[in-house]
Amino acid sequence: MRNKLALVLSVLLFLIMLSFIQVGVFPNGIVPINTGTPTSPGITQSLFTTYLLPFEIVTFLLVAAMLGAMYIGERGENK
Repeated sequence: MRNKLALVLSVLLFLIMLSFIQVGVFPNGIVPINTGTPTSPGITQSLFTTYLLPFEIVTFLLVAAMLGAMYIGERGENK
């Protein structure tokens, strides 16, 4: 019962997050194909100005996941 509830809640949360991303990134439903700017400088400029906080959050989550995987891997080795 708990697993089914967790599955339903996680799918619901995923769909809500997906809808917010869709509306926030592409408000009119159009995906721009070419903005006329080179890709690398544009991505770097956006990453370190507009998206700095999400970038730092993702970095923190990846480091936490890596440390957790190392802890679980080492814990299993001692048995």
